Amino acid sequence: MPIEPVRQADPSEIPVIDLSALIDGDADAKRRVSAEIVHAAENTGFFYAANHGVPQELVDGVFATAASFFALPAEEKLKIGLETSTCYRGYLPLDSKGSDPRQRNFLEAFQMGEERPEGDPEAPAGKTLAGPNQWPNQPSNAKDVMLAYHAAMGDLANRLHRAFAIGIDFPEDYFLRYYKNALNQLRLLHYPPPPEDLDDGVMGARIHSDTGSFTILLQDTNGGLEVEARSGEWIAATPIEGTFVINIGDMLENWTNGRFISIKHRVVNRSGAERYSIPYFLNPDYDAVVEPFPEFVSPDNPPRFDPVHVGDFLSHRFDSIWPRKAI
Repeated sequence: MPIEPVRQADPSEIPVIDLSALIDGDADAKRRVSAEIVHAAENTGFFYAANHGVPQELVDGVFATAASFFALPAEEKLKIGLETSTCYRGYLPLDSKGSDPRQRNFLEAFQMGEERPEGDPEAPAGKTLAGPNQWPNQPSNAKDVMLAYHAAMGDLANRLHRAFAIGIDFPEDYFLRYYKNALNQLRLLHYPPPPEDLDDGVMGARIHSDTGSFTILLQDTNGGLEVEARSGEWIAATPIEGTFVINIGDMLENWTNGRFISIKHRVVNRSGAERYSIPYFLNPDYDAVVEPFPEFVSPDNPPRFDPVHVGDFLSHRFDSIWPRKAI
């Protein structure tokens, strides 16, 4: 069946939050913004982040890198195919099937993580989510641009982690202890206009929730991100210039025993144009165990989630989606 039309989200469904106080505000201002962030985490699972401190030239540069890379011939992109990586880094071709063969994602991707050369003590043998990235030959500045953007996302993520902690009256560095050698992942995504003969119901990105703690998404002006509201209705997270879209993931929902909510979403490229987006996924350290914090558990609210070993969980999940030729 064709995918039904959606309406634009209103501010109560995906609020816009000004993050400037997290950069240069006093303690009271940080508490006010943190309270807004936590309110969104508890009630909508999504919010727009404005005045976030990421320079516009980095945003422009990473979009230009994505457009240049995905315009390369397929044989050039496949030279750094993800299936040859030891740690799920590189290129994923168009229309690759995911973990559910009944659902297809009409997109192509390039992904990287923290740069870890072979033999690095922070990438021990057997912990296959850490290791070296694969870099394309073109564009020639792709490595520099993506590493700079990855670092900027890490800084923004740290500010958000502190805000989540402040907003629930935890010590400011509470979450950061789980991100000493984090498995954060940056992806460039390209959604071509779907051909007319594409099967009904095939989406740019299938319906899912994010498995990590939260995601920082940069989307272009063409739109396509759609969110399942608590009413069950699908709504459009329309692009707002100068913002990122932040969404809560499964691990943060687990940590807070359901107080923060991880919401299902999808991508449908209705624009008729090339769509690019750049998500940054927050994943804790390999050996971190995610389970409800004691502060969120009581006799009246027992644990709702089982413990999850981050490295084991992500390795199994990624292997089921992206089988590799070389381990």
